[in-house]
Amino acid sequence: MKGSLMRQFLTSLVSYGKVTTTEARAKSLKREIERLISRSKDLSLVTRRKALALFTQKSAAQKFLEQIVPQFSQRVGGYVRVIKLAHRRGDRAPQARVEFVEEIKPRRQEVGVPTKASGEKAKPAKKAPKKAAAKLSGAKSQPKADAPLGHTSGGKVTRNVKKREEKRG
Repeated sequence: MKGSLMRQFLTSLVSYGKVTTTEARAKSLKREIERLISRSKDLSLVTRRKALALFTQKSAAQKFLEQIVPQFSQRVGGYVRVIKLAHRRGDRAPQARVEFVEEIKPRRQEVGVPTKASGEKAKPAKKAPKKAAAKLSGAKSQPKADAPLGHTSGGKVTRNVKKREEKRG
């Protein structure tokens, strides 16, 4: 299996840590990701460019190069596992889940490095308009105390309440 479907599967596996698909596609995905991790261990410029070209999202390529490859650098092989699942309900196709053997640890932030420049000031938050604030508080949705059941403060009456009132009198 080659092409855009494989690229999407690789991107999803790196982004989410697991992918559920058919057994045949899972085996193919396992083969591709194992080869990719093994070849990317040296983290040369060529492997970085190939990873950026292969993944459909830049963030997935960065996660792959900065978190996944260094984490598996001591392992010789067997980076992912294929777990067989129940058959798919619609067409009874055999399903499988592909996931990494180890949990991918988030990259540690360096201590002492500020996230924003020291000269920048935070912008004050904008206040919500009065109309939007009234909608959020739900002022119109509460019924009046003296209104009959089904009537709201906005003067709207539900259809069922109208029918009941017509039958009564």
